[in-house]
Amino acid sequence: MNIVITGATGAVGQTLARTLGAQGHQLILIARDEAALEALAGSLQNPCIKFAIDLLDAEAAEKCLQQAKEAFGNLDGLAHCVGSTLLKALHQTSAAEWREQMEINCGSAFNFLKPFITLALRGKYPASAVLCSSVVAHSGFPNHEAIASAKGAVAALAQSAAATYADKKIRVNVVAPGLTRSRMTQRFYATPEAEARASAMNPMGRIGEPDDVAQAIAFLLSTQSSFITGQTIALD
Repeated sequence: MNIVITGATGAVGQTLARTLGAQGHQLILIARDEAALEALAGSLQNPCIKFAIDLLDAEAAEKCLQQAKEAFGNLDGLAHCVGSTLLKALHQTSAAEWREQMEINCGSAFNFLKPFITLALRGKYPASAVLCSSVVAHSGFPNHEAIASAKGAVAALAQSAAATYADKKIRVNVVAPGLTRSRMTQRFYATPEAEARASAMNPMGRIGEPDDVAQAIAFLLSTQSSFITGQTIALD
């Protein structure tokens, strides 16, 4: 399979790239950090293409997917591993911050899902996309209004797209992780005490690992999940 991974240099993106690479898939790696992309690509044994672009640039997103299709052929999978976090009460959140969270999360998902589906429709081939939401979108956490709204919008986008394109054998699903180890979230478990508190919030008594998310995404991209679409899978 030819699989696009956006946010490829993040904790989940890198883990997913190594997981899918070990399975023999050809990868299209997309992120902003060119040096990190080079390092990731160099660590993989399988063929890959890399694009260092601003994921909020819709024109650049469309262009790199088109180039990837020309190089590798049909784009079978899309894993949109992009996210952000903002912890602020609603009355303290500026309009600019609100818009930024929506753009980073749902805006970037739109930028890649649209051309990915368009190429599949034109080529009349089946495809599977997986977007990343969050537990905060469906469970109330204080001071998460902006990011919860943005992640909720991602899930809604996926569910509607799944309904629209199901008869074309284009599947769209979502993973919604709880707190997962990454550079972005490390401040939430920076001390042993903080990690103990964060772990205690989960009935399983631990923080999520990038591999927990990557394995779920890999499953949803695979033909093993061929009868699953329009779902949000909670990983918490």
